[in-house]
Amino acid sequence: MADTSGQANPPLINDLISHGHEFSFSQVMRIARLHLGAGGAGELPEVPWQARIRVRPDLSLAFPAADVARVERSGQNGADLLITTTFLGLYGSSSPLPTHYTEDLLDEASADSSVSRDFLDILHQRLYQLYFQCWGKYQLFNQVAEEKNTKDRERLFCLIGLGEKELRDSVPDPWSLVRYAGLLTQFPRSAEGLQTLLRDALGVRKLEVEQCVLRRVPIPKDQQMRLGISGMSLGLSTVLGSEIADRMGKFRILIGPLSKKEFDTLLPGTPQHDKLASLIRLYILDPFDFDLQMTLAAKEAEPIRLGDPDGAKLGWNSWCFAGATLGETTALFPIAHSATPAPSTEVGYAPEFKEPSSLIDYYQQELSKLRDLAADYAISHPELSAMVSGHLADAGVERLFEGVAFLNANLQQKLDDNFPEIIHDLIDAIQPNYLRPIPATTIVAFTPKANCTGSQTIPAGTELKSIPIDGTECLFTTSYPVEIHPLEITGANFAQPSGQPPAITIKFKLSDMGLSTWEMNTLRLFLAGEQNDAANLYLVLMRYLKMIVITPLQYGQTHTLDATHLRAVGFEDEELLFPTNSSATSHQLLLEYFIQPNKYLFIDLQGLEKWLDRGDGMEFEVRFELEKLPFALHQLTKADFELFATPAANLFKHQAKPLSVTDRKAEYRIRPEGINAEHYQVYSLEKVSGFVRGHANAISYLPHEQYTGRTGDSPLFKLRKRKSELRSSIDFNIAVIDRAMTKLPASELLDISLTCTNSALPSNLVVGDLCIPNANSPVFATFSNIKVITRSANPRLANNQLWKHFSLFGTNLHLINCKSLISLLETYILSDCRDYKEVKTYQMRLEGIVGLRIAAIDRLFGGSMQRGWEIRIRLQKDCFTSNGEMYLFSAMLERFMALFATQSAFTLTVIEDVQGTLEYRWPERMGKRPLL
Repeated sequence: MADTSGQANPPLINDLISHGHEFSFSQVMRIARLHLGAGGAGELPEVPWQARIRVRPDLSLAFPAADVARVERSGQNGADLLITTTFLGLYGSSSPLPTHYTEDLLDEASADSSVSRDFLDILHQRLYQLYFQCWGKYQLFNQVAEEKNTKDRERLFCLIGLGEKELRDSVPDPWSLVRYAGLLTQFPRSAEGLQTLLRDALGVRKLEVEQCVLRRVPIPKDQQMRLGISGMSLGLSTVLGSEIADRMGKFRILIGPLSKKEFDTLLPGTPQHDKLASLIRLYILDPFDFDLQMTLAAKEAEPIRLGDPDGAKLGWNSWCFAGATLGETTALFPIAHSATPAPSTEVGYAPEFKEPSSLIDYYQQELSKLRDLAADYAISHPELSAMVSGHLADAGVERLFEGVAFLNANLQQKLDDNFPEIIHDLIDAIQPNYLRPIPATTIVAFTPKANCTGSQTIPAGTELKSIPIDGTECLFTTSYPVEIHPLEITGANFAQPSGQPPAITIKFKLSDMGLSTWEMNTLRLFLAGEQNDAANLYLVLMRYLKMIVITPLQYGQTHTLDATHLRAVGFEDEELLFPTNSSATSHQLLLEYFIQPNKYLFIDLQGLEKWLDRGDGMEFEVRFELEKLPFALHQLTKADFELFATPAANLFKHQAKPLSVTDRKAEYRIRPEGINAEHYQVYSLEKVSGFVRGHANAISYLPHEQYTGRTGDSPLFKLRKRKSELRSSIDFNIAVIDRAMTKLPASELLDISLTCTNSALPSNLVVGDLCIPNANSPVFATFSNIKVITRSANPRLANNQLWKHFSLFGTNLHLINCKSLISLLETYILSDCRDYKEVKTYQMRLEGIVGLRIAAIDRLFGGSMQRGWEIRIRLQKDCFTSNGEMYLFSAMLERFMALFATQSAFTLTVIEDVQGTLEYRWPERMGKRPLL
């Protein structure tokens, strides 16, 4: 067998043409690709290599001896190739058609004609190309090494946290790091893992990692103990002096003994030293300090010679000694943490390749390719051109092309998938909501009825109905619990009297009860004004609040609360818009910001139980005293505040149509009950029960992910999610298996409980349409939606989007720069069916990120030094519609950046505008990345 390794060259092509039958079809195609493709000796840059290869079956009924009968030169000057195969053809010895079809073609060939054969070869050309793609899809080495398939390479980069091109650009030689995917996907990172990585990458066997190296850390000025500073407790949060000893924030790389030549190659400024530093920064996720200690072997030190171009460098590899040489000696070198790359001024969006998104798109693409081949056929056989191409083409030929295009489209769609059998399970395990449809959402406000004479609680998950749309009532469920009181807002205003601080005042009135009998701890308000006004009001209350003054309007005493008693709502794990069983809730917080930003315009006034002397009146006011404001607020009214509101999502419990399961099918499509199937879409599967014929008791099925070997004899089910072939939605399919992971042979009826959405139907609703009580709706309050209902959407599965999202969980915070941050955030806003104008608005906000700097810092926590990250982000204010929108976006960025810090480190985020007029600083926040 000829050697097919390495770069194809003319002698190898000659060998292929002389002995083509000795090669397999895949070998022939690989050699042809190396010769005619990019970088090959026969490359034509303007012509794809696939277009220069013609493949056809052998016109013979002889028994084939190999996959390939022969390989011949073709085209102009013999620059192209003609490959004749012995398999998978519509004629020849392996044809599925009756033999007389091949015999007719043989008779035609004997008459020196090829009209019919060439017509069938229109279908063959594309068929063999798809066959070669099928062979190569799971040949990962060939895809990434020979074909240099960018999508397959990108998936491998995603495994090591370098899914975005901007992240790869920040690392020298990123492709070489794929070799260490096993080390870079381990959590937590360990000294042994770093040691293994450095030994292999640098080719140095004598390398150790010394942990817990002593360092002296300067205490930040604002944390040093001095007279006049309050809030410090002796023995708890006080440290004397200006620095502190610490062993938890530093490690050391020990290398040696080394020869003089090896020692010099690792000195600062050399490629090996830079590689060492970049590998350390890539591997460690925490902001550790580190340095390098190298040991020069005995008798390797040399005298200093003037004029020696490779001579000693003072302080690095020069020593003072008497005699011929030295014994073993060590030198310590700091390894500076690289600064985050300077922000680029070109922060726009590169055009993205638009791949087919549905079966229809693939069908149109395949039909176009067949028609191009038919056009070439018409040139070769002009007497038949009218039959195979143009608007007068024969109807039978058109139907044939359409049928073949449909089959090819199904195959090409499968070939282009993103390995869902792998990535879907990974995403389901860490963030299942990302693979689910995005339901419509809104904000609902409740109004207490006259019979509401005391405090009541409406639990989260309460179902609410809309008016019918096309005969279907849309169902929504509330996201937050709502405490209802016989309370109303009677007025609100903003005032800035001369010589007094500005203040926002809200007046309240109770019904049928006095303040002294009203039991209240927390009062939740929704900022219900127009989006920009509400965001500005949110900014003022969160950033410029000095104190809160509560005053009864009849009797009682005024009570004052400090600004910490006003809490932002929506950022905690129990305040999610959609239910989840994932620990990666911070990712969902950002996703929900791009879905329903109004969800974050809730505030809680806490500490009302501290107001003891309220009096017996029924009216009171709350005055929010403010600092000097950098901008003017709009004219406030009571319409800017709403009581008893909550986000609501178009999610509800529903049943699937019963499934009759036999051993004749591998999986079954789950379809919700309902007259109009377009009005229901599966969101998640809650429970699966089965009924066997002749048995009354139901059998409970477990998800196969929960199988541990100790779950008894319960059968299992496997849920598979696929992009719909005809719609821009997700199809849910179920496969039933037993404990041996084989299909169940027994006939059963499956009863499946679901959580569903109404798909795109809620987009027809307007403000006030969500107002019909349901069975579990409260009887003591009415309700309606007070905000526009957002459109539903589907997750974006194309272009390795799921792999890029998985990459987020392994991304190193220190590698993130301005462009890569924008790319990471963009994965949350791009989804199918989203409103184009809405997406453009969010993209404009991302373009407002014009600067990012991340640096390791030290802060005191409880008397000990803690290592963390200081994150400084600069925003372009012109990319936001208001100061409030910029602040709300900043608050989400602060939470998002904490995702990349481990739970043993903190983040301190500072966000400022480009002009330097605004600065928002958040307190230290412990990281959210799990250690395991």
